[in-house]
Amino acid sequence: MASVLRNIIIVLLCTGTVAASEQSDYEAIQKAFSSNAAYADELVKKFFTHYPKSKYIPDIRMLAAASKKSVNASAVEYQKIIQLYRYYNKRDEAFFSLCQLYYVKSDWINLLSTSNFAIAECSTSNYLPVFYQFRAIAHFNYSNYENGVSDCETIALHTHEINTLGYGLFLKTEMEKNITGYSRKYIQGITEILHGYDSTAIYPSVLLRLGQYYEQHKMYNHAWSAYQYIINNYPKAPETVTAALYAENIKRYNPVIVQFMPDESIIAESTSIDIAPDVNIPDSTNHTVHYTINIGPLYNLAKAKELQKLILKIVMPVHIARKTQSFEIYAGHFSAFDECMNVKIQLAEELGINGFIIEMLNQDGKNYIYGQ
Repeated sequence: MASVLRNIIIVLLCTGTVAASEQSDYEAIQKAFSSNAAYADELVKKFFTHYPKSKYIPDIRMLAAASKKSVNASAVEYQKIIQLYRYYNKRDEAFFSLCQLYYVKSDWINLLSTSNFAIAECSTSNYLPVFYQFRAIAHFNYSNYENGVSDCETIALHTHEINTLGYGLFLKTEMEKNITGYSRKYIQGITEILHGYDSTAIYPSVLLRLGQYYEQHKMYNHAWSAYQYIINNYPKAPETVTAALYAENIKRYNPVIVQFMPDESIIAESTSIDIAPDVNIPDSTNHTVHYTINIGPLYNLAKAKELQKLILKIVMPVHIARKTQSFEIYAGHFSAFDECMNVKIQLAEELGINGFIIEMLNQDGKNYIYGQ
């Protein structure tokens, strides 16, 4: 009996030693990834060999996926996690990160399929409203506006987070504008955001859209007032530069400041359908416009540089712009829209990179994003 008891104690001690070693090796991997150590991948390989059934393996794969130097390599790792660990408690985070990568690449087909899968598999996740948001963005970029609007409406059923709700409504109004133009439904959507979501990050963009709505309807005092409000109240927002350019465009009408927030009378004066082109480019001798392809946002400089090298094989120049919390790539400098579109298609077909065509306005030697 004493011999049996002694053997049990030895087994328990050995098991405890192995568990402690497994824990310490896992912590070493965490530290290696947090410090971007070059030997992190080697530690991962050894861990997988020594502890093939460890409970820490999915967490380690998440660390490895986030640290990959290329977007494609990260995507492959997140796909493995989703496929191999159906009951992993952070599987929804893997879905979220994979959707982010496809959004960064403007890879709308994979964003659509992945967000579809995430919605089906993660019905109780806190990320569910964001998955609907990603799917709405994919629908928007495929001009599948009815499904996109439906997803935006569904977001409100799953969250009370004001920025998520505000952005969902904003997406919905943009899709409705593409269906019915600067119409009654569009201004109703804009009005709802302006009166209920003034603390959200999307608010300056909505104000800019309001100014464009007024400008399209030749309500120059209202448009001027909306642009001036952005300039005075959001001096550091990207929309301020565009608002200043739009304001300059209507200065010739001698506008004055008025109460510009839309009310029932503005909505009553609108029409059911009002398809019209966006705001005209200012006619001025010191303004020149060219087209470029925008890719981003990217949240890792190494990944941005990797994409830059790939894109340089097709078009030049390719610039990386640093923003507050991300990076953007601007590829090409085209005087003709069709030429820019041909290169955009080539990037999508050959590299799987789907960017946005934007107008760049050169004013007095400085470049500004004028429109998308």
